[in-house]
Amino acid sequence: MGEKLHRILEERQGCFVSGGEITSRLGISRVDVRKQVNVLRGEGYAIEETTGGGYRLTDTPDRFSEASLRARLRTTGSWAVFVLLDVTDSTNRVAMEMAETGAPHGTVVVADAQTAGRGRMGRRWESPAGKNLYVSLLLRPSIPTVDAPRLALVAGVALADAVEAVGVPAALKWPNDLYCGGRKAAGILAEMASDPDGVRHVVIGVGLNVNVEEDDFPPDLRGTATSLRMFAGRAFRRVDVLARLLDAFGTRYAQFIGDGFASLHDGWDRRDFLRGRRVLLRRQGGEGWGTADGLDTLGALRFLPDDSPAIESVHSGEILDFRR
Repeated sequence: MGEKLHRILEERQGCFVSGGEITSRLGISRVDVRKQVNVLRGEGYAIEETTGGGYRLTDTPDRFSEASLRARLRTTGSWAVFVLLDVTDSTNRVAMEMAETGAPHGTVVVADAQTAGRGRMGRRWESPAGKNLYVSLLLRPSIPTVDAPRLALVAGVALADAVEAVGVPAALKWPNDLYCGGRKAAGILAEMASDPDGVRHVVIGVGLNVNVEEDDFPPDLRGTATSLRMFAGRAFRRVDVLARLLDAFGTRYAQFIGDGFASLHDGWDRRDFLRGRRVLLRRQGGEGWGTADGLDTLGALRFLPDDSPAIESVHSGEILDFRR
């Protein structure tokens, strides 16, 4: 009942809702409305009350609820199911498991904390409670298997759109990182299941540092990792950032499905963190230094090896180091 009341107040954020309207919509008495208001207040919601029995939501705690998320979405058609968890080992694991049991395209799994968050190459992703954004998106795209890895690039462009929408400039490091002010702020992990008929499902996991500060990072990440708060000098409401990400991903995903990565190329190119840098690239067959020259229209890294005069297109690999 408290969730339903919260949704009504969220719909009219900043405006009073009469007690009569609430009783009519919830089918409860005014006494029960007051009880539910007090329950929400006890959970950290700030609710004003008029002598005539009206209520206005003025502030919400920085945690996720379906009501607060749906109230902030500008587009509603892309996302079918929201799974909001206090804590889990990995949102990607949950989403992959749900995919195998028939969860629909557009399922969104969000956790307040992760105990075993994962990055690429099996690396651990630090996932403290109440600070950051940990979300996985379940997709069932009708695309060739060879195109599925490019969805991580789609997510990168959408994430940069979202971060810039809340006022923080973003840069993208191929193939799956977002940087702010020269430090890493987010990582993307794409996992796919396929069979001879094509892609069954893809799960895109995003870990974005939102409100952590320098001392929150383990010693080995201090000086190289950052957050939106560290860059901007202010706190962010995570549900606002998530809503912007879901809106942006819905738009960018539709572009990709319709016209391929070429339609998103400009969104990546103008934020390219590596273009013009010397990079140490690891790929199948070994590793070596060269110069990054942006991405081609298929999302491959244009790479000029130090020991070769010809630019190569690299579709899969990892940047181990980079220099000006």
